Amino acid sequence: MFEKYLTNQKTKTIHRYVGHLFLVFLSAAGFKPAQAGWLQPAEPLRMAPKMELVDTEGDIYRLSKMVGSVVLVNFWTTWCPPCIEEMPSLVRLSNSFDPSRFTILAVNVQEKQRRVKQFATRLGLVFPVLLDTSREVGDAWDITVFPSSFLVDAKGRIRYKAIGPIQWDSDEALAIVDKLLAEQVSRSP
Repeated sequence: MFEKYLTNQKTKTIHRYVGHLFLVFLSAAGFKPAQAGWLQPAEPLRMAPKMELVDTEGDIYRLSKMVGSVVLVNFWTTWCPPCIEEMPSLVRLSNSFDPSRFTILAVNVQEKQRRVKQFATRLGLVFPVLLDTSREVGDAWDITVFPSSFLVDAKGRIRYKAIGPIQWDSDEALAIVDKLLAEQVSRSP
C-alpha cells in the first residue's frame, strides 16, 4: 500500500515538473496567454471534487455551498508568470457577470498567506483568493500545470477546463460562461 502511495506521489511530481517545463518553454518561445492555453469541454462529465478553503481574510469557502451558481475555479501560484499574466482577464470576466450567479475562486497552491495577499492586492483581484497551503485540494483536482481552471455548472459538475493561461474575457470564454448561465436560468422555477 505504501509503495503504491510513493509511486503515485512520484508520478504527480513528474507531471508537475513536466507541466512547469512546458509553460516555461511556452513563455520563452514568446507565446501570449491566449495562445498558450486552451479551453475545452471536460470529459467525462463529473462532479467537482470537494473544496473547503480559507481565503486571505480568514473566511471559509465551500464549493458545495455554491451549487446553483456557475463557478470558475482557477489554480495558480505567485511564482508562475503565465498565472499572473492571466489575472487581468479574470478580473474583467468577473466584472462582466452578476456576482450572485457567477463567481471566480482563485486557489493559490502551497504559498504563505502574507505573500498571496500582497500579490492579490497588487493585482487588484476582485474575487475570493483561497489558500491551499497543503496542496490537498490541488491534488484532489489533479493539478499538474499552473494555471489550471475549471468551469463548474450550477449543478456542481465540471463542464470545461483550461490547461495553461487563456484570455478569460475573449469572445469564446464569454460565450461559454453565458451558455452555462443560460442553462442555470432555464432550470430555475
